[in-house]
Amino acid sequence: MKDLSRYRDIGVLVIRLAFGFQLVRVSYTYALFPAENIPAFMGYLTSLGVPFPTLGAYLASYTEFVGGILLLLGLYTRWATVFLIVNFSVAFGLAHLSIGDTYQNTFPSLNLLAVSIFLLLNGPGRYALTKE
Repeated sequence: MKDLSRYRDIGVLVIRLAFGFQLVRVSYTYALFPAENIPAFMGYLTSLGVPFPTLGAYLASYTEFVGGILLLLGLYTRWATVFLIVNFSVAFGLAHLSIGDTYQNTFPSLNLLAVSIFLLLNGPGRYALTKE
């Protein structure tokens, strides 16, 4: 089992690619077609009583989209994860915890928060555009 540690960078790459892809997949319609998609997100944030729902919708959408691209590339990974940690902490607190949401519904936000913390602490690994 000790020999597996030499493949650590491959594990980090797999995590970066899987979660980066997920972030881009979920957020691209909001980021690329905001006029069509942001109003529904703003309505959801308004229903939760989030202050400045328009700003929140845009910030969350673009943080996830740009953050996902940066994770895929391994570019400025640690900086991207700082913003993603803030984003998913707010999402967990405002959109899940405050309404007593189920664990099943909070699971994606918690996973993305956990992966962001992992990548902040461990960096992007060897297979990245920038070494941090």
